[in-house]
Amino acid sequence: MTVADGLRARLQGGRILLGGHRGNAAEFPENTLAGFASALDLGVDVIECDVHLAADGSLPVIHDHLLDRTTNGSGLVRDLTLAELKQLDAGSWKGAAFAGERIPALAEVLALARGRAGVAIEIKNLPLAYPGIERAVATAVEETGMTQDVVVISFDHRSIRRMHELNPSILTGVLEASRPVDPLRLMADAAADVFCPHWGAIDPATASELHQAGKLIGVWTVDDPLALAWSRALPANAIYTNRPRAIRP
Repeated sequence: MTVADGLRARLQGGRILLGGHRGNAAEFPENTLAGFASALDLGVDVIECDVHLAADGSLPVIHDHLLDRTTNGSGLVRDLTLAELKQLDAGSWKGAAFAGERIPALAEVLALARGRAGVAIEIKNLPLAYPGIERAVATAVEETGMTQDVVVISFDHRSIRRMHELNPSILTGVLEASRPVDPLRLMADAAADVFCPHWGAIDPATASELHQAGKLIGVWTVDDPLALAWSRALPANAIYTNRPRAIRP
């Protein structure tokens, strides 16, 4: 299958897809264009990124609500405009060679991946809520022609429900760090297509139940042989790793 088949078809294609978690986070500063480009060069099927809503309504790609860990700035992402965020250095924390890497906008990441890979977009809506972020994400996806090539995921399952209501053709997924009593009920409540647990929070019996119901499974963060073996045993439809050079499903 090719990228032209769409992400849903590729996830259903029988091969476990390789996802680059925040790009190639082991070797490059996470959530930067350099890291995403590296992951694409390594042949990932999907790149995963995190989005927030900036003060001007734009969608900066960065993991934390705070700027302090991965940039030379400080404070909340939501308090600055995209232009102000782009003045920050988002690479030097990883190493001097990455000085000058900037916080990308979601549209830039989508444009980079278009025609090469799918994109998993994590809405960072907890603990700080971003009213309207779902509409902004849907618009960015539609405007870049990536509607069939993304999956929008979040730990905020209400946000995923809103995404489905805005555009039912966009693939959606619920992130989970624990073992819910009834994963199918949880997914039904969110109108989600993909169950996205930590790799150690799902077992083959649960995976079988999900697959029989027509649901997809994407697990994180698969960085070592044990996690990879377990993900294969489920089997997952996709794995997300910080180490796309070393981890091969």
